[in-house]
Amino acid sequence: MQVGTTQQAGSELHAWRQFLGRTTLWLAVLLLGSGVICWVAANWPGMTIIRRFTLAQGLLTISVCVSIWLALRLRGTERLRQQSAGAVLTLSGLLLGALLALLGQTYQTGADTWELFAWWALLMLPWALAAGTQILWLLWCLVVNAALGLWIGEHLLVWWDQLSDPAFVALVMALANLIMLGVWEAVVRRRNIQTRVGPRVLAFLALTALVLPLMFADFIVGGQGKATGLAWLAVTLGLGYFYQRGRRDLVILAMLAAGVICVSLRLAGEWLMRLEPGVWAALPLAALLMAEAVWAARWLRRLGERGQASHGARAATVAADAEPAGMSAGLSVDPADDAAPVIELAEDSSLHHAATAPWYVQGLLGLSAWLATLLLLVFLFFSGMVNSDQGAVVFGLVLCAAGVAVLRAAPGPFWRQCAIAMAFAGQLLVVFSFVGNDSIASASLFIVLLAAAVYVLAPDVLLRFLSGGLIAFGMTGLVWQALQPDLDRHDVLNMWLALDVMRATFLWLPVAVLGAWMATLAFCADRRLARTQPHFLEPLAWAFVVAVQGMVWMAGGVGVDQLPALWRLHRLTALLNIAGALLPAVVALWLLWPRRRVLTLSLVFITPLALLLLALFWLPSPGIAFALTWILLGFGLNKPRLTGFGVLSLLAYLMLYYYQMEVPLLQKAIWLSAAAALLFLLRILVWLVPRFMRTDAGRRPVVAPASRVMRRRVAVVLGGLVLVLGVCNVTIYQREQLLAHGDVAILELAPVDPRSLMQGDYMALRFAAGTAVSKLHQADEGAADDGYVILAPDARGVAQPLRIQAQADPHAAAEMALRYRVRPGGVRIVTNAYFFPEGQAARYERARYGEVRLDGRGTGLLVRMLGEDMQPL
Repeated sequence: MQVGTTQQAGSELHAWRQFLGRTTLWLAVLLLGSGVICWVAANWPGMTIIRRFTLAQGLLTISVCVSIWLALRLRGTERLRQQSAGAVLTLSGLLLGALLALLGQTYQTGADTWELFAWWALLMLPWALAAGTQILWLLWCLVVNAALGLWIGEHLLVWWDQLSDPAFVALVMALANLIMLGVWEAVVRRRNIQTRVGPRVLAFLALTALVLPLMFADFIVGGQGKATGLAWLAVTLGLGYFYQRGRRDLVILAMLAAGVICVSLRLAGEWLMRLEPGVWAALPLAALLMAEAVWAARWLRRLGERGQASHGARAATVAADAEPAGMSAGLSVDPADDAAPVIELAEDSSLHHAATAPWYVQGLLGLSAWLATLLLLVFLFFSGMVNSDQGAVVFGLVLCAAGVAVLRAAPGPFWRQCAIAMAFAGQLLVVFSFVGNDSIASASLFIVLLAAAVYVLAPDVLLRFLSGGLIAFGMTGLVWQALQPDLDRHDVLNMWLALDVMRATFLWLPVAVLGAWMATLAFCADRRLARTQPHFLEPLAWAFVVAVQGMVWMAGGVGVDQLPALWRLHRLTALLNIAGALLPAVVALWLLWPRRRVLTLSLVFITPLALLLLALFWLPSPGIAFALTWILLGFGLNKPRLTGFGVLSLLAYLMLYYYQMEVPLLQKAIWLSAAAALLFLLRILVWLVPRFMRTDAGRRPVVAPASRVMRRRVAVVLGGLVLVLGVCNVTIYQREQLLAHGDVAILELAPVDPRSLMQGDYMALRFAAGTAVSKLHQADEGAADDGYVILAPDARGVAQPLRIQAQADPHAAAEMALRYRVRPGGVRIVTNAYFFPEGQAARYERARYGEVRLDGRGTGLLVRMLGEDMQPL
């Protein structure tokens, strides 16, 4: 999602228009894609199969045609406007995945899950090649990763016993991502374009695939980890050389440094364990960890300074920033006057550097501080120094005081890292000491006061951020106690482990809303304190932002139709639900009202009013409102990191929101799709209002007719659409013919625990024939993993397995052939799940048989479930 603008030489009004146009478009794309996916998953029985496929293919066709129209209309304009066509084509890619999911849900042949993603990637490839949009290419790469990972789980895992190195799977995943990374970089170099997100994501996936097995394998030196270790070393050296000498990217170099720290920690730990020093090994490991982090931070800073000296301040910003530099308005305005624009790119770089390091350096130091803290806690607990709650409090307070004292003495970087680990470990010791405390309010209050004291006294951004997280943790306990006074410590543990609708709405939602408002107020207050105490409240604001987004998926809102009932039941919860939905509108008004002298009144008033209207649609999904708040604050306060975090938070929340059970899938689809439609209208308004108010000339530049390259790309996109529609409709025709003319086979279901039978909107299936095939397969050592089971009906008409063979033929006239597949999870016949309309789980608990249609060549299609009397459910 690209919500920023490139640096503009024009007015702040122009920058805000670009930001709003891009934000409304990409947000509409994401919400509509998510809404259609939820609609498919809901399996709504109120719409026939023909209407479902007509609607899905119609939306896909419209989106592709609109993207082509935008590409032709906006050719010759600035590149940012041309990206609108890529955004709509990205929506087409999401709709393609939803269409394929609908196809697999309607006609349940039992195809492996990886096949869905493989077809998705294959059919989306022409669009990715023609459009060249970075977001669409990134979506394609992620789909390929999903298909490859699922294929490995279905196939390669079976070969593990024949491999000398079980980490072979990690090597396959890393190699695939490295190939895509190499192709991406080659295209970037050839076309001379700027790209950051794609290579960083691919590099992260490749490094994660290599580092995680090394961290958690039995041994690294010798044995099974040798191949993975050598591959990791070669990849680290190769990527390090390229991204230092070829195209400098400090974020990827920070990832490599983090990998080196993690692997060296594991190697050193393995060596120390052979010496058997006991729990004392934790101390040198912590020292090694912090020393490596300090060295890596210095190295990255030197590289950044060299880049600044060689390429100027602008080049340094591009190399160091993870987000596009134009995520802010790109203006340099003094913010001292209240009426001055809030956008303030031209900060004093020396003061900024003194106050805070680049985010990737902070992340590296934070990772080392967190791991060092865990090692220190391990030493304290297992060495016997802390053996009671009172001892934990005493040791915790001593460590906090020592850490703060060392930080205030301003020693070298290594000792500052040690002080951070000590102070944070001390606070965690105090938290652990209150685990057995029956008074949640007093324990939470003490945690808040201690963390606040450390925050105020310790002059370190990282420690303040960690302490801010503990402040948020303590305030969560206080909010819970205020909302539910009879809460005890056992109930608190239950809160984290067991989620239900009541807790999601009445406990987690108030915590999330109050945390989001606290974060917003902290950012706003930090801007007011910029002159006297720069960056004092920013770590606290970031801590609340991370805490809120980390738990918002547990908070369940209610729709506007259920708001009156919630108001009658609990007014405070209803007010907090409304406050969370209104937060983006309040932030927009706070940002725009002081700028009314340089912006148009239409922009100042329409933007908050539009967000007020949109609040009605994301009442059930507070995470969307919070993510949009971070995006707005990041743009308005010139904090690109906050804008990027808001984008990532929105993507993560939409993926997790699908699995929230508080709101039915069909309602999710309605609210998300309606919000998307309104956002598309707002995007049109962003384009129309300046022309209507005559604040924009609106003249299109005179452009030449579409070039041959443009026409070729349009033809490829249209050809991809024809291919998609052709594949889907041919498949539909074949499946309908099988339903109409296929042979009927009744398969008995094997006993399944009813408590694990129902999983959301599908039922886990295990056929009795699969158990028989498993026994026959084990008895025949030469039997293929993919073959055919020959069935014959018994006196009741239930198909019984007779034998297995490699081909569908030969078999007698009264026999039927059905394909089987041996997978790591067992033998799969037809399918291992039956999809049913949402909310009808109880109806299918009585299923005892499955009706299957066969085509004579081994392909089976599950039609419906039957009860004990063999009647359809």
